[in-house]
Amino acid sequence: MWQSRLAKLVVLCGVLLWLPALSRAADSSGPEVALSVYRVVAQADGSETLVQARQVKPGDRVEYAATYRNPGKLTIRNVQATLPIPAGAMQYIPSSANPTQVYASVNGKDFAPTPLMRVVTQPDGTQRKQPVPVTEYRYLRWNLGDLEAGKSRTVKARMRVESQATEATGPQAQGEQK
Repeated sequence: MWQSRLAKLVVLCGVLLWLPALSRAADSSGPEVALSVYRVVAQADGSETLVQARQVKPGDRVEYAATYRNPGKLTIRNVQATLPIPAGAMQYIPSSANPTQVYASVNGKDFAPTPLMRVVTQPDGTQRKQPVPVTEYRYLRWNLGDLEAGKSRTVKARMRVESQATEATGPQAQGEQK
């Protein structure tokens, strides 16, 4: 059952990923984006292997790699790569982002460097900063800067498959310009 759901999730992500990219490519206003999904397999010697994610189960780790390519003849300025993290389906694995300088958000609007922190009011009225649990992260974002004509950049992050995953949820990498 999980295998079927993941296969549908991966196909859905691929379709949703390419639709906006194709429309942007037609007018050369943004990058093309290709999403790859790999299951992280631990080897007996402690190393890891990445295999195409055709089947996963709760607790498995997957790696998303989103490649942003500029098919146009002009430089695309201020490219931001955004990867949603579906609630109940995936959980970001801290320190797995590449490039390592990644921003996160719990609402898709406000981004800050990881680890996210929040101010919490204590019972005595004092305030204290504490880390936001990664289970609350809903988006990752990388500032890729300018993307020259014909060039590409790849961002990666690992996620843990949660027990509540459904075929209706899945990350769709997005390319944005400021």
